[in-house]
Amino acid sequence: MMGAVLVPLGGVVFGVCLAGLAYADIRWGLLPDRLVALLAATAVIPWLGGQGSGMEALGGSGCGACLLWLLRWLSRGGLGWGDVKLAGAAGLWLGWQSMLVALGMAFLTGGLWACVLVWQGRQGWSDTLPFGPFLAGGFLFAYEVGAECWQWYWSLW
Repeated sequence: MMGAVLVPLGGVVFGVCLAGLAYADIRWGLLPDRLVALLAATAVIPWLGGQGSGMEALGGSGCGACLLWLLRWLSRGGLGWGDVKLAGAAGLWLGWQSMLVALGMAFLTGGLWACVLVWQGRQGWSDTLPFGPFLAGGFLFAYEVGAECWQWYWSLW
């Protein structure tokens, strides 16, 4: 009974937090630590509803944060610390497999949008582009269909 209430509630909380973070990144170019912390703290909602495990959550958090930290390091700061922290917080919700799906979707959509902006002459290749909205979209996508995408991909091999 409790899971029937908590699982949908968790989805709403996850979506609202990500929408707020995407808005903040578009508007002010930053991802507020308090909202990222709220996203991380509320990751217990799915567990209480009987979904996922602590180890799965820690794997997702570590996977997301480490991959984006590595990208930040390789790009010499081309990615903000807020994006790294957001990936760690969202990973608590997603687990490592869905996190990989989410990051793939975020990079695909963010890269395509950057190409459109450059092609239209609205931005140059060296201009900044908030990545938080693309991360948020990827996280929402993976929250809904990440496990299915993961299974589909590996069924091809």
